[in-house]
Amino acid sequence: MSNRQHRFLAWLDQSLMWTGVPAMAAGTQRKRHLRWLPVVALVVASAGLFWCVLNPDRSYWIGYALIMVGFFIANLMPIWGPLRRFSERADEFERQQRRDSFLVGLATVAVAGFAGIWLTVGLLAMQVWSALVAQQELTALAFYMMALFSAVPTLHASWHTRPLNDED
Repeated sequence: MSNRQHRFLAWLDQSLMWTGVPAMAAGTQRKRHLRWLPVVALVVASAGLFWCVLNPDRSYWIGYALIMVGFFIANLMPIWGPLRRFSERADEFERQQRRDSFLVGLATVAVAGFAGIWLTVGLLAMQVWSALVAQQELTALAFYMMALFSAVPTLHASWHTRPLNDED
């Protein structure tokens, strides 16, 4: 093997290590505090939900696209966030942190679902929305609640604890 091929293969190895995929496969990746990315996901998804509620008949796709972008960003949170997966070994502090964060996330999802369903039922009963619009709103609410469930536990765990010095 020539020196040029060796340097190219070393560069490929280094670029692969930079992505973090080998560490994820080995289960040794460093968990990071994601403080602002969950906020961005929640703001984008909330803006999409408000767009869907305020503009139910026309340009509904704009709000739905915003919810999907927030949903996509929120689904990346559990991968790199500070919470360990249930399949990973965790000490008592990490289990308590995971339990508290998921309870906050479930409470947030429950409040959003309760408010969203009653808002939809109320506007449907007052004949402000048609059945088709109510169906679209409930679909948007479902994706919004899934984005909440992915982003809120990471947000809670990231803001509830202080990062280590090398993570600043």
